[in-house]
Amino acid sequence: MKSRLQNGFGILLILSFFCYAIFSSLSRKQFSDSLICYAGLFVLFFGFYWISKKAEAKNLSLFPAYLGKWLRQPSYIIAWFFAGIALRLVFLWDTPNLSQDFFRFIWDGHLLLNGLNPYLYLPDDIIKSTADFIPNATFLHASMGELSSGHYTNYPPLNQLFFAVAAYLGGESMLASVIWMRLFIICFDILIFIYGLKLLGLLGKPDYLMLLYFLNPFIIIELTGNLHWEGVMACLMLMGVYYFISYDRIKSPIFLGFGILLKLLPLMILPLLIKGMRWKKAVWYFLILTATVSLGFAPFISQQLISNYSSSVGLWFGTFEFNASIYYLIRYIGFEITGYNIIGIVGKILPLVTFMVILLFAAIRKNQFPEILLGSILFSFTVYIMLSTTVHPWYLTIPLLFSIFTRYRYMVLWSALVFLSYSAYSNLDFQENLWLIGIEYALVLGFLIYELTKNSNYLVQPPHAD
Repeated sequence: MKSRLQNGFGILLILSFFCYAIFSSLSRKQFSDSLICYAGLFVLFFGFYWISKKAEAKNLSLFPAYLGKWLRQPSYIIAWFFAGIALRLVFLWDTPNLSQDFFRFIWDGHLLLNGLNPYLYLPDDIIKSTADFIPNATFLHASMGELSSGHYTNYPPLNQLFFAVAAYLGGESMLASVIWMRLFIICFDILIFIYGLKLLGLLGKPDYLMLLYFLNPFIIIELTGNLHWEGVMACLMLMGVYYFISYDRIKSPIFLGFGILLKLLPLMILPLLIKGMRWKKAVWYFLILTATVSLGFAPFISQQLISNYSSSVGLWFGTFEFNASIYYLIRYIGFEITGYNIIGIVGKILPLVTFMVILLFAAIRKNQFPEILLGSILFSFTVYIMLSTTVHPWYLTIPLLFSIFTRYRYMVLWSALVFLSYSAYSNLDFQENLWLIGIEYALVLGFLIYELTKNSNYLVQPPHAD
């Protein structure tokens, strides 16, 4: 049994390595080929999951036993770790093939390196005047796309710091800057692996659940491959929640504050934390968090920053549309009634609905219990995504991560199906295939409803209370 599992794990690792190498060579216009490769990677991923579940249940080694003793971890955890790192390193020397956001990352990094506030300058304006201080400026500007070059940056200060460090270390080489950013993202995935196992242990859940994140092809491709920083935000948020559950009221707000400084989304979970604290501790908690965020924004603060940043963030709610679900239904009904796209109205209402739902979760769910709190975080981000006008695949990172600490697995299915949204990039006019989007959401919602029905006893009470 042991040798069969070891051989199976090794074969899956070799096949996955080659599949990721093939995937990295494809462009986003080659949708059919990429989809087949992506589906194959998920088949291999479920093989990893099955073997790892068996190995943990029987305490069988998947790696040389002496390494496990040396690192003071079961050998199967060492095997998972090295497999995850090896598969991520497939992308190390590649430029992202499904996203062009990294061009803006490098651009912003060089602005900060040259003492310019990245929130105050449009790439379109700089390229018209003088951009000599930015290496490869013309290429970066042309490659980031009109949507990026014509709007102010919307990446918070901690993200800008990472951009600047990567730009400094990369110098005039774009590839070197990409490699450094990729190494940063891999390092934070390692932290997610460590803290994820800690939290699973705290909750009394099996270690193999960590693989639903760490070896998930969606995570490896979207974060390591395409250089999206949601994994770094998810890591900082996970550390904040871990320390909150561990009753460390100093580290928790600091790490959550760092998460907000990386992306603003961790702000969503703050109402959910209130039930877990008495009012005096809550006051100190939010004071520490506010101080952390304020210090991070302090070097950039100005009246113009607030205006520019708000206008850029507002585009995601009132202008951009991609891979939406409920919004597309509302848009269709609105167009039938009014004869025009009502995103300008609906884009302002849906975030308020999301906020009200989160407040409802904070009020009615027993979030003082860790598993209920983690479920509330998962559901809050699910509602946010379901009501968004723009749902890029990497937005699923946080709910996927937090789903592994609950009894819900619909996010794993969604992480497999979300790739269907890339069909839009295979067309010259970037036209979405609404049939594919319909299939994506129908299957996800169907499985979500099944799981909610199956686990209805656990929606508002801790697992031990039924």
